[in-house]
Amino acid sequence: MRVRPGAMVRGAGVALACLMPGATARTNALFAAYALGWPLSKPGLQVFVWVPDSDEPWKRAAIPFGTSVASWSGVMFVAATAVRRSRVPAPVAAVLLGGAVAAVDTLLADLGDRNAAPAEDR
Repeated sequence: MRVRPGAMVRGAGVALACLMPGATARTNALFAAYALGWPLSKPGLQVFVWVPDSDEPWKRAAIPFGTSVASWSGVMFVAATAVRRSRVPAPVAAVLLGGAVAAVDTLLADLGDRNAAPAEDR
């Protein structure tokens, strides 16, 4: 398994968010990490994505990105906040959660690529 660059950026952002003391700093780190990881590689871990039935290219690019980044960041904010409130030391929890996010993101992206491959290639 090769960890994708976008998954590493998103995982690092989640780990960084776990170390941030304030809620605003956590959300900024999560939004930035997802936005930076999006063009690097296809995200595998997506919570909610809405693709409009429109032929306008700006809508077909902006709306999926906006819905995906907002839903992913919301779920990761809840996870980072829960980890910060746990008894596990924050640096250890940050590494564990960030690594888990990177691994799951990569696994799901690989699974999606494998399922999208033509049937005759299998």
